[in-house]
Amino acid sequence: MDDDAGQMHERMFKDRTEAANLLAAKIGARLRGNALVLAIPRGGVVIGYGIARSIGADLDILTPRKLRDPDEPELAIGAVMHDGSLFLNHSIIIARQVSMQYIAREKELQMNESRRRLEEYRNGRKYPDIADRDVILADDGIATGATIMAAVRWLEARKPSSVTLAVPVIPLEITNTIRQEVDDVIYLDSPAVFYGIGQFYRSFEQVTDTDVKELLQKYWESGSTQP
Repeated sequence: MDDDAGQMHERMFKDRTEAANLLAAKIGARLRGNALVLAIPRGGVVIGYGIARSIGADLDILTPRKLRDPDEPELAIGAVMHDGSLFLNHSIIIARQVSMQYIAREKELQMNESRRRLEEYRNGRKYPDIADRDVILADDGIATGATIMAAVRWLEARKPSSVTLAVPVIPLEITNTIRQEVDDVIYLDSPAVFYGIGQFYRSFEQVTDTDVKELLQKYWESGSTQP
């Protein structure tokens, strides 16, 4: 079990860049060489950029999108990938009596946004091969776990050698669930009390589409994955 498992205090990060550097230090030499970092926009790209740069890995993105509860948009009832691959949280859907008609509409809306982001951010770049590679899935934090579940199951169908989730913060109650889906979970804090990802950052500024495209382009054009 990770040494941080079950810690109760709230750890504060200066910003996403600091969190990325701390995560990269925990990853260390475990996943160098053939590793591929796949970051989840928008904030996760800052995390992924820092990790990839530190460990000398390739960098790209995945764009899962949360399916929003009709009455509480911050609550995820599931998530969808750009190709329509779907993860549904059936217990929440049943408890909140969400109709299949609503789910179908929300799926279409979020799938289109997922596709838009993937195409706009990558600008026609050939997607990297995933088979037989060690994949590091990076985000700036996890709230419900729905988008991560959608991303992980999409990845599993493409036969990577391993999938490691790297996030600064993940709720304690979700950690064990995610562990059953991936090969490793690397995190900095797993609190029992969790209100939102932003509470763990002193600076949690919005990351824009332009920020994402500039970071990715900077990395791809550098010609080197080393600092």
